[in-house]
Amino acid sequence: MLCLFLLVWLTAPVAFAEEASLSMRFVYDGVPPKPKRLVIPGVPLNIQDEKLLVDQQTKGIRNVVVQLYTGRGGSEVDVPPHEGVRQKSLVRNGRFDPHVLLTQKGDSLEIDNQGRFMHNVALNFFANTASIQLLKPGESFSLELEQPEPALIPIDCNINPWMRGFVVVVDHPYVAVSDSDGRLKIEGLPADEELVFRVHHEAGKIDQVSIGGREIRWPRARFSVLLDPGENDLGDILVSPESFWN
Repeated sequence: MLCLFLLVWLTAPVAFAEEASLSMRFVYDGVPPKPKRLVIPGVPLNIQDEKLLVDQQTKGIRNVVVQLYTGRGGSEVDVPPHEGVRQKSLVRNGRFDPHVLLTQKGDSLEIDNQGRFMHNVALNFFANTASIQLLKPGESFSLELEQPEPALIPIDCNINPWMRGFVVVVDHPYVAVSDSDGRLKIEGLPADEELVFRVHHEAGKIDQVSIGGREIRWPRARFSVLLDPGENDLGDILVSPESFWN
């Protein structure tokens, strides 16, 4: 009888916290700005200005980054073990692809020039070692991401100043970037905890929004939410045109 009790106790599901996901969609609360094309003298490329991309039909805002905020006054969570992976930023057609690259502390970042021109790629990190590398077509270089960064880190080309992408370096996997329809989803979050999130966008500061007809202020572009187990959807988050600088 004692052996049977021990077997049941050992095989019972214990100590596994329930997980939650958080979804939302960022919407431009106004007439969507028209896509801009950059005209670069002597450069035979069709280049789009990526600073503020808004879908003309759905008004979804692209490239909004939402991350679990673990800095001062933020959330404390258990972070699952992470074996660093190689993350690639491709240089081609006069741009960095993807425009916003999500990475985690411990990853390595590879910049790969797949274009026809030479580029001088500069990464001005705060916490990691800054780097400037001259890349001929077909060349690449790698660097280690040893620390999380407090902001979006620009990836620039000092030869072609219109080129700019961004790398996000966090110390956990709880981060996402909005797609062309403005949607994003963060998975694997701890449930039944009030968590703090931070919002980034290269063209402005998203700290005043409207959700379900209510005007809401997000001080320092941060918001808190208590997550239920399973799916949590904040729905459409309307962002005023005044939130953006261009």
